[in-house]
Amino acid sequence: MAEPDAGTPTPLEAQAQQPTPPETGASATPAAPETEVHDWQAEATKWKALSRQNEAQAKANADKAKQFDAFQESQKTELQKAQDTAAKWEAQYKQAQTQALRAETAAKNNIPVELLTADNAEALDAQVQALLAFKTPQPASRSGIDPTKNGGGPTTYTQAQISDPAFYQEHRGDILKAMSEGRIK
Repeated sequence: MAEPDAGTPTPLEAQAQQPTPPETGASATPAAPETEVHDWQAEATKWKALSRQNEAQAKANADKAKQFDAFQESQKTELQKAQDTAAKWEAQYKQAQTQALRAETAAKNNIPVELLTADNAEALDAQVQALLAFKTPQPASRSGIDPTKNGGGPTTYTQAQISDPAFYQEHRGDILKAMSEGRIK
């Protein structure tokens, strides 16, 4: 048989070199919460410091951006400055035109100007038509009275119709007139 190598431990030696498991009575758990708390506090401190660095960098960047904008503005030619001013005034003019068109359309159609949001005449007309259709009361549903039944004579009402509050409110004037004429007792 071959002799084991002098550098290779025997199985007994390898077992002796392995750490022994902790005894059941003694536990390493009390030390763990301290390191966890310490690690959490260290992480919080680290992230707080990084946050402060980012804030400082953002402030520096904001100052540099303002300086860059000022530099760009100073480098513009008179023509570029005039074009920028003209574009600004043109946008304000278009906004004023739109507001005037809305106000005119609202006044013409007796609609509150706040309800109009369209930007051109065609879209405003479509919006006005939709609002007017919504504003116009829809014809009441048929109440069951057929005015042609009496041959064009006075309308008659049944006791059930008169006792219905909605029907009574809708036809109150006719009902009161019929009562005064003695047609309803």
